Amino acid sequence: MSFKYHAQKVGDAHYVLPRCGSMKVDAHAFFSEDLYDASEESLWSQLASGASYDGIIGAYLMPDGHSGFGVPIGCVLVTDNTILQAGSGYDISCGVLYLKVNLTANAVRSWHKRETWIQEVEKRIATGVGSVRPKLMPVFDNKEAQEILRYGAKALGVSADLCERQYIPVPQGIDFTKIEKAYSKVLPQLGSVGGGNHFVELQVDRDTGEVFVMIHCGSRGYGWQTANHYFYEGARLRGLASNRREDSWLYVDEPLGKEYWAYHNSAANFAVANRHVIVHGIQEALQEVFNADSKVYYEISHNLVQEETLVLPDGTTKRGYVHRKGATRAFPAGHPDLSGTVWEKTGHPCLIPGSMMAGAAILFAEQGAYQTACSVNHGSGRKMARGEAKRKLEHKQLRIDDEMKTVRREFAGVPIEGIVGNHLHTPLDECSYCYKDLDSVLDVLEVNNIARVAHRLYPVANIKGSD
Repeated sequence: MSFKYHAQKVGDAHYVLPRCGSMKVDAHAFFSEDLYDASEESLWSQLASGASYDGIIGAYLMPDGHSGFGVPIGCVLVTDNTILQAGSGYDISCGVLYLKVNLTANAVRSWHKRETWIQEVEKRIATGVGSVRPKLMPVFDNKEAQEILRYGAKALGVSADLCERQYIPVPQGIDFTKIEKAYSKVLPQLGSVGGGNHFVELQVDRDTGEVFVMIHCGSRGYGWQTANHYFYEGARLRGLASNRREDSWLYVDEPLGKEYWAYHNSAANFAVANRHVIVHGIQEALQEVFNADSKVYYEISHNLVQEETLVLPDGTTKRGYVHRKGATRAFPAGHPDLSGTVWEKTGHPCLIPGSMMAGAAILFAEQGAYQTACSVNHGSGRKMARGEAKRKLEHKQLRIDDEMKTVRREFAGVPIEGIVGNHLHTPLDECSYCYKDLDSVLDVLEVNNIARVAHRLYPVANIKGSD
C-alpha cells in the first residue's frame, strides 16, 4: 500500500497518517500542499515505521522532513519506555549556536573584511574531515576532556541560560575509554566544525541589520563512533541483521539501554561543549578584523533524545523520551521544563539553519507547539541527496559560484553584495539547489501557530569544511 496516499489532510498544512499495519499511533505531518505533493513515498514509509516501534506514544513529521536512515530526517518520536537509536542518529546532538555581534550591517559591507575574517577564523578553528588543528586552537588534556564528556558546557563555565541544557547526566561509573575508536577522537577534534553540512556563518538580520554568527556542528568522531557501536550492539540484541542495524531499539531499563543512554549523553555533552569551545576562536577573529565584541545568544541541538515533561491534550503531564531526528526542541512560554529559567515567560529561542544562499531563522514557539511534542524543523530540508547534487549540478558550477558572489540584499536599508566563502567553488552538495525553500517551511509553522519568526537572517560569509 502507499502510505503517502493513505494520509489524510486535516488542516491547511497538517496531514495525518492513520494507524495501519504495524503502526501503534497515528502519525502527524505538518506539510503544505506543495510540500506534501513533493514528498517521496519512502519518507512516509519511514514515518510509518517510526510509528511502529515498541513503546511509541507519538509520531510527528516537520515541514523540512525527508528520507533518512531508519527514520525520516525531520521526525519527532515520543516513547515512554524505549530509546530508539535512530532518533538521534550518527551525529548525536548536532546543533546550532548563535553569537550576537556588536555590529550592524554597514560594518560588514566590505568583501575584503569578510574575506579577512574567514582567514582569521580558519587560523583558530579546524574545519573538514579529520583532526588537523590550527596552531591557535585551544589545547585540552585528558582530565579536561573527561570533565567535558561528563558535564558538557558546565565544565567550561557556560551559564545554563545560554544552552538548551548545559549537560545530560552521566552515571559516575562510566568508563569513557571503553569505545576506543570513539574516545580517540575526543582530544584531536574538540573545538572543530567537521565536514558535511557543518559550517560557521556570518549573518545579518534582514529587518534590523543586526549581525550574528551561526555555528552548526555536532559530536564529531566521538558521537559517530559511539552511535555506530550501539547500532551494531542493538541489532545483535534484537536479532536484526547488521544491514538493518538502524532499526534497533532498546528498553530504558535493560542493561544495554542504560549503557547506550550513558554514552549517548556523553556524546551530547561533547557536542554542546564543542560548540562553545569554537566560540572563543570566532570571538578573537571578530575582534581582530572588526574590533567587535560578541556574546553567546543561545545554543540548541537538533539530533537528540531527551527525557522531558510531556504536556498531554487534557493538560496533564507525564515524563517521556522525545527523539528529535533533524528536529529542534520548541518549548513555548509556560512549559513546565522552563520553570525558573530566563525563558519561562517567552519560550526559548529555536535556531534554524537553512542553506548557504537562503539563510536562516530564529524562532520562538507558540502554544500550538504542543501539537508537535514541542518541536519545530531543524532547517529547510534536503530535496537533493549529496551524490545526486554533485552529478546533476556539475554543469551549473560556474553559474552557482557567480550567484553566490553577486547576490545583493538590503539589510535595514544597507545593501550588501555577495556571500564570501572559503572555497574556490561553492560545494554543490550544499548549494541552495539542494534544499527546500526555507520560507515555505517556516510558513507551515506559522499557519499552525507552532512558532513565529523573530529573526530572518541571511549569510554574508560562509566557512564550510571539506569532505
